[in-house]
Amino acid sequence: MKLAPIYLLALAGLCSSRPQQYGPKPSFLTPRGAPRLNWNIPRAHDGGFLAKRANVHSPEFFNAPRSPARPPHDTFNVGGIDSSYYKRATSGQWENLNGSMASYPSPVSWGGDRVDVYYSGSDGSIQHKPYEGGGWGNWEDLGGSVDSPPSTCSWGKGKMDVYAKGTDGGCWHKGYDSGAGWGDWQDLGGDLKGEPSSCAKDEGYMDVYASGPDGQCWHRKYEDQNGGWHEWESLGGYLDGPPKSVTWGSDHMSVFCKGEDGQAWHRKWESGSGGGGGAWGDWEDLGGVLDGTPSACAWDKRLDIYVKGDDGACWHRARKGDAWGNWQNLGGDLKYPPDVVAYDGKMEVYITGKDNAMYRRTCVDDKWSNGWEYMGGSVDSKPCPVGWGNGYVDVYGAGTDGGCKRCY
Repeated sequence: MKLAPIYLLALAGLCSSRPQQYGPKPSFLTPRGAPRLNWNIPRAHDGGFLAKRANVHSPEFFNAPRSPARPPHDTFNVGGIDSSYYKRATSGQWENLNGSMASYPSPVSWGGDRVDVYYSGSDGSIQHKPYEGGGWGNWEDLGGSVDSPPSTCSWGKGKMDVYAKGTDGGCWHKGYDSGAGWGDWQDLGGDLKGEPSSCAKDEGYMDVYASGPDGQCWHRKYEDQNGGWHEWESLGGYLDGPPKSVTWGSDHMSVFCKGEDGQAWHRKWESGSGGGGGAWGDWEDLGGVLDGTPSACAWDKRLDIYVKGDDGACWHRARKGDAWGNWQNLGGDLKYPPDVVAYDGKMEVYITGKDNAMYRRTCVDDKWSNGWEYMGGSVDSKPCPVGWGNGYVDVYGAGTDGGCKRCY
């Protein structure tokens, strides 16, 4: 969808028919007592994350050619456009990209008119589809044996990387270079409790985060000019779900998560003066009562976190400078956690309603649009937006038919 002035609709389903859903329930903002666990006292890991896993996949297995049991590539391109996806939103329409999804999609752009979308297939493989020059390529089977949604990042033009939790519990990685094509799957080790999260703070740098069976947040970094992959390090914490990592550039990374206490937690890395060195700050308790993994964005030296609350509403909190604002109830009746994209001084947050339609709210100069804009669709996953090109945003989701759907 082209980013132009947006005229928002307050339609039935999320904005007017169930106003009782929008009022804040006391539980989300109820003050807590002293934390049961201190997130900032270092503790030794229990060996689970770095211990040798049972039934470890070999690189040969992970990179093996397709077996006859798996569908050939072209089965992912069979079928026409689903007419139900031509419910027009005020500034977008739906496109059916087909597929056979076992996860929500993961889109990424390295800039220009290039977008790539990934998902984990019903056969345990990672599937990939590129968009460039105004048209889509075919679905490409990248192989693997995974049981989590993929995480993707790009650290420069022509560079893409995809991460996923293997069926052996390990963190697996596959990289793409436009000059050399796809590399092999690489076992990064670990024993993941859920899907990983990745980000790229600068050209030649990547970071991947995961939650371990010991409840701690684990981190591994890649430096193209400094030896490649470093060892896993524990960031501590008591996670109840996968982490979410974001960056606004070379001097910053942030990790958000839901804690065992149900609250949102945050930890930030900042570079030293002049860009040298760098260190992690302490974990900070952001409060709330979350239902699922948080979403976040980092932009213009500010942070924004979005969560699905225990009341089913979308909640937002922003940090500008060194201070967090209060939680803000954006309303809604969410089926899955929200997701957000930031661009050109504004944000768009997307939700999937319990009616399986997608909805959007827009924030410009810290002022929110009035109500949720109905985007249509028939989606059974969290929304997954990505910014690309010169002012475009695509939003992807898993359709109720198992296919990959795009709103543009």
